Amino acid sequence: MKHDEISLGYVALVDCAPLIVAQELGFFDREGLRVRLQREPSWASLRDHLLFGDLVAAHALAPLPMAATLGVASPKIPVIAGLVLSLNGNTITVSNALHNLLLQAGMHSAGDPLAVGSALQRLRREAPARFPLRFAVVSPVSNHHYQLRHWLRSTGLDQEADAQIVVVPPRYMVDALRNDEIDAFCVGEPWGSLAAMEGVGHPVVSSYALWNNVMEKVLAVREDWSAREPEQHQALLRALLAAGRWLDQDAQRLQAAPWIAQAIEVPVAAVSAALGGAVPGLPAQADFHVFHRYAAQYPWLEHGLWLAQQMQHCGQWPAGAVPEAVVAQVYRGDLYREAAAAVDAPLPINEDSGLGSHASGWKLAGRERDIPMGATQFFDGSRLS
Repeated sequence: MKHDEISLGYVALVDCAPLIVAQELGFFDREGLRVRLQREPSWASLRDHLLFGDLVAAHALAPLPMAATLGVASPKIPVIAGLVLSLNGNTITVSNALHNLLLQAGMHSAGDPLAVGSALQRLRREAPARFPLRFAVVSPVSNHHYQLRHWLRSTGLDQEADAQIVVVPPRYMVDALRNDEIDAFCVGEPWGSLAAMEGVGHPVVSSYALWNNVMEKVLAVREDWSAREPEQHQALLRALLAAGRWLDQDAQRLQAAPWIAQAIEVPVAAVSAALGGAVPGLPAQADFHVFHRYAAQYPWLEHGLWLAQQMQHCGQWPAGAVPEAVVAQVYRGDLYREAAAAVDAPLPINEDSGLGSHASGWKLAGRERDIPMGATQFFDGSRLS
């Protein structure tokens, strides 16, 4: 059965890949969907177009559905996520000038959040006039913002006196660094790789090194649309489950790189570096981007609760809102399970994702078979409270 055309929004990032692949390989078509992909200039634009009906669904920041449902930094309209599109994929990238100062302060190699943080601490003691540093994130309600603040807390920096955090859309991050408007940014790929390739910045920390395998982007839809069009929603989930599975084959990622590069208008080399876990300046990371393995597409309640905790740290959580109730409303494992059962995708038997507990690979009990899982630790030993 063919449905009416639906519009899917995305922002120019490598982790929009499942949408691009589903379109290119006919996975949407196979599910009877006619899809128009619509690139948005910023997360605020994508959010507003989703909330007010210009988009049916969107590649979205993992906390966006929860923020919209609560009315945090947005109109209060219930939004849900029945599928995760990706894990990991962000970098903290610093300007050439700040990179040189960190080297002088003892940063021998990039990649280790605590080692880079120690150099930042030393720089704060030895060159206080260089502070506050100007950091950019893509949205106040984003993993990028929360990861950056978590890392800064670990360094002992005063997040008000020593850091100015501003919002810059992903596409403009590299130019902001080039023009000395900011000292560093936390953003999804390919923008860290592109900064390095253009000689204007140095990636120093990846989001995987900060938070192992936490959900990064989700498929967001309005709750009322899902209730009104359950068949279309399930068809979308099935198509994107297939795309995620296809993307986690290394050779196929290379095949997808030119499609993604064209969709986001960046050089193929930058996309290939990110998809291959070879971001310039950082240690190679096989799990830099994860799309399907490790039950990656399941919308874990534990991950939602972790993000709710970060919103509380930032003073964004509304008084009286109960995190467990909001997370259960927004991150819909029941919708995932229905779609996954139809396409033989991983089916966890419960909501225990092992968040914060595993330094390396482990096995999760699944309904049909055990599911190989990846590391789930936070860089400073934090746990969900």
